[in-house]
Amino acid sequence: MPSDRNDTSTRRHRLQEELRSLSFGPIMRGTIVERLRRCGRPNCRCASDSSARHGGKFLTVSLGGRTLAIHVRPEDEKDVREAISAYSKLWEVINGLTSCEMADLKRRARERRRARQKRRQQ
Repeated sequence: MPSDRNDTSTRRHRLQEELRSLSFGPIMRGTIVERLRRCGRPNCRCASDSSARHGGKFLTVSLGGRTLAIHVRPEDEKDVREAISAYSKLWEVINGLTSCEMADLKRRARERRRARQKRRQQ
């Protein structure tokens, strides 16, 4: 079916363009989490009131079998979130490309099967 082949090819080219566009910006795997903690100063309100703990955002990521965490400053949070979002988008593109390749493999198998059937009928 030529339309399947053209649709798959068009989709593949669109996904490859998305992949190229993602390669120009930062891409990062991880999660931003907010941690509440006590600062350790005895005169601070957080020392006596557990609901008055200090907040902070951290990027956590597992690398080399270890979970690492790094503090994310408020001014950096937007950039970090965009890099994490780009990583998610990258996997969407990769899954789309995998789908295209699977469709091509199925189409080729179908074409080979039909060709064998035609040869047997002749």
